[in-house]
Amino acid sequence: MYQTFIGLEIHIHLLTESKVFCSCPNKYGSEPNTNICPVCTGYPGVLPSLNEEAVTKSYQVCMALNCQLNDTAVFERKNYFYPDMPKNYQISQFEFPFGIHGYFDVDLGEGNLKRIRIHDVHLEEDAGKMIHSGNRSYLDYNRAGTPLLEIVTEPDLESGEEAELFLQQFRQMVRYLGVTDGNMEEGSLRCDANVSINEAGKGLGTKTEVKNLNSSRFVRKALEYEIRRHKKVLSSGEKIIQETRLWDEDRSVTSSMRTKESSNDYRYFPEPDLPPYRPSAEFLKGIKESLIELPLDRKKRLCEEYGLSGQNLVFITAEKETADFFEETVSKGAPAKETASWLGGDVQKQVNITGTGLEASFLTPEKLSTLIIMVKEGKISQNAAKKVLSVVFDEDKDPLAVVKDLGLEQVSDTGELEKIVADIVDSNPKVAQAIREGAGKQIGFLMGQVMKATGGKANPKVAQELIKNIILKQE
Repeated sequence: MYQTFIGLEIHIHLLTESKVFCSCPNKYGSEPNTNICPVCTGYPGVLPSLNEEAVTKSYQVCMALNCQLNDTAVFERKNYFYPDMPKNYQISQFEFPFGIHGYFDVDLGEGNLKRIRIHDVHLEEDAGKMIHSGNRSYLDYNRAGTPLLEIVTEPDLESGEEAELFLQQFRQMVRYLGVTDGNMEEGSLRCDANVSINEAGKGLGTKTEVKNLNSSRFVRKALEYEIRRHKKVLSSGEKIIQETRLWDEDRSVTSSMRTKESSNDYRYFPEPDLPPYRPSAEFLKGIKESLIELPLDRKKRLCEEYGLSGQNLVFITAEKETADFFEETVSKGAPAKETASWLGGDVQKQVNITGTGLEASFLTPEKLSTLIIMVKEGKISQNAAKKVLSVVFDEDKDPLAVVKDLGLEQVSDTGELEKIVADIVDSNPKVAQAIREGAGKQIGFLMGQVMKATGGKANPKVAQELIKNIILKQE
């Protein structure tokens, strides 16, 4: 019986205006080698200058992960040669990072939480990017010097599925905090996974590290492959080699890249050009006050406060902007469950159709609230509301004005409807008789006639009640 041990190394690009040790723009998608300077390309004699915004965002993550904060954080040089690291060393943190000994609770489903320990959180600079084409390789140093926060977990995860859930929920948390956009396809959130297996009760085995994982699904698949491979190797009496492996998404396998380095191989020593960082009590107080309600806490509160559950709750809390929009809409008077259904249903359809995010549309919480209340009060039908939503989403118009312009308001006046219903019942005596004799489904036929006569504007609830009353009176 084997036991599995998985630890993750997650790297996130921090959303700062400039790079971590120079004033070059921290911007994705620029022309190659345009956001560079002597500092981030390692010219001799240049001096780094620490980015305050990067430090602030780093401490926000540390506190959100319940880390113990070091009184003094030290930047160190991690020495290695690789073409995309022009200085031949990386400024990082090793012995005294910003945060240590934290934890993150993963929701495994059905209220089952698993606490994953955080080994440390440290700030470093990213390397450049190598682009391979045929038998040539090109170097783009725009990414070199980008503020990169690394979060290292303890080997507390036990399966590829748990690792996938951890990564998804961690990404949700840092996006809530606004410290990164978390776009794995752009490389602003990357993950390396360490895995080992051993006979139960014997502790950690020999680990391998898997790189090149650019989605949470690939993290799961790569780990599942590695666990199977480890078991096969050990079951045949052979030993696992400690190495770094690459994930091949096309073949769904890992392949050997190089033997795994230890920390001694990097010859860490304190960065001579950066003094130790000592956060003040006032700085830490400001960070603590800046923290927001995190996804797991918000999920619990929305469940208790508004009675949300299931997919509605998952969707509403997936992104902070959606949860904010939901709560503001409800504060304007819209019922909570109807609001959640609209946001997860027809509003999301508009987002998908138009390719416009909710925040970039003309739809506001006040407009959505007005629309939902009009449906609830019977002023417009559900189908009419969908038409209004489509207009309001793309144009800066008031829902009430759109209803009036398109003539979508339902006829709920019983006096006006009663004559129409009476004429239709009189014109269909056989149907009316069938209804009296118990053929209740025939009411649908008469309802169709009422809708046709009113151009679809009749309030269905009012019309149906009138049909029943008029038929009963004729008995």
